[in-house]
Amino acid sequence: MIKFFRKIRQKLLSENKFSKYLIYAIGEILLVLIGILLAFQANQWKEDKAEQELEIKLITEIQNGLKNDLIDVEVNHEFHKKILKNQYKVIDWLQNDLEFHDSITYQFSMATKRTSFLVSKAPFESLKEFGLNRVSNDSIKHKVIRLYDVLYPTYERVVSHYYNHDDKLLDAGINYFYGWDMSPTVYATKPRNIPQLKNDHVVLMRFKNLTNFNIFLIGVNAQMERLITEIIDLIQLELNE
Repeated sequence: MIKFFRKIRQKLLSENKFSKYLIYAIGEILLVLIGILLAFQANQWKEDKAEQELEIKLITEIQNGLKNDLIDVEVNHEFHKKILKNQYKVIDWLQNDLEFHDSITYQFSMATKRTSFLVSKAPFESLKEFGLNRVSNDSIKHKVIRLYDVLYPTYERVVSHYYNHDDKLLDAGINYFYGWDMSPTVYATKPRNIPQLKNDHVVLMRFKNLTNFNIFLIGVNAQMERLITEIIDLIQLELNE
């Protein structure tokens, strides 16, 4: 009987030691796991911080580029409205029984002016190289894509057509002038054979076609102005957070 109780006691003691060791081992494992987790979180925090800094750098470059673009777009917008105003005056003079006056030379000159589209696409190309998903704000990302991938290319295509029609207009009307002034001043000479010029439907239609393209350019300019301003403001809000 005594031997029996001794065996039970030894078994209990053995089990008690194993339980303590098991608890100790589990504690060590938990400590190791916690250490690994903390190291992982620290590394993740560094990666997130680096990612955030890269995003800030990329959208700041976009913002700075757009501030410069906005100046060019606004200047073009106002200048094309001025061109359009003079195109309407020339068309009115060509279509109606109006006397020639000195300002007509200026209007002919201004009606055929061109602008330069000098926006920079480098910031957007840089963003695409790093990945558009670097921009966490979906509103900024979608507006930036629309501006650079839709509006800018559309404007460039229409400008190309505009220049093409302007060349055709110059070809059609150059014989009526001693020289076609290329500066916005009253240097253009008086048209030769005014009655024939007024009856030349090709010149008139060239002016009307040019005017239609100009109206479209002005509309796209207005869209670009609004979108650029929205993106600049959205980025500033993002940077201020």
